[in-house]
Amino acid sequence: MRGPPGCCRRGRIPRGPGRALRHAAGGGFKGRVSTDQLLWLTSRTAALTAFVVLLAAILTGQALRTSLLDGWVRKRAVADLHQFLTVCWLPLVAVHVAAVTLDAVSRLSWLDVLVPFRSSYAALPIGLGTCAFDLLIVVTVTSYLRDRISPPTWRWLHRLSYLMFALFGLHALLAGTDMAKPLVAAGFWALLAFTVILTLARVVVGRLAVPAAR
Repeated sequence: MRGPPGCCRRGRIPRGPGRALRHAAGGGFKGRVSTDQLLWLTSRTAALTAFVVLLAAILTGQALRTSLLDGWVRKRAVADLHQFLTVCWLPLVAVHVAAVTLDAVSRLSWLDVLVPFRSSYAALPIGLGTCAFDLLIVVTVTSYLRDRISPPTWRWLHRLSYLMFALFGLHALLAGTDMAKPLVAAGFWALLAFTVILTLARVVVGRLAVPAAR
């Protein structure tokens, strides 16, 4: 996600997908939406969706390591959902990256999305997103190589997903314009707070236990 193209080029879509589409439909672009405008909307939509799916993947991963859901859902079902979410959000990130690199306004190359802080366009937000993308590659590749990696090493590599999530969050806050919307911001901070609390609880307490039945 990145800043609104409207601040870079005259006639670009205004902030907010809904307003943008209404603007285009109302003749703001004389009935035509440029390729860059579609790429911009595609990039924002894919990025927000990917972030929510990533958050859900982390929450289901946390749920597998607690006993809070024992008796409510089957662990196997949670594990299947976790694996599905992990795979599901990867193409969303790919769509976001592809849309950004194809957009003529941002002028990002594929090397810019792989080498951190190489881009001159929004250097810090893009650099953080690049770091997160690199970690995504590491976590994904090592997940498929789990049988060839020692369990302790794999666990530490898998924990990089928390750092990746934090970097993606900073990238969204600094580069995304949707975070200025109260509804999006409220949902973002609420889900983030819940994830942080659950993670800290596991670190401090360990495996969370269900209260004994009376």
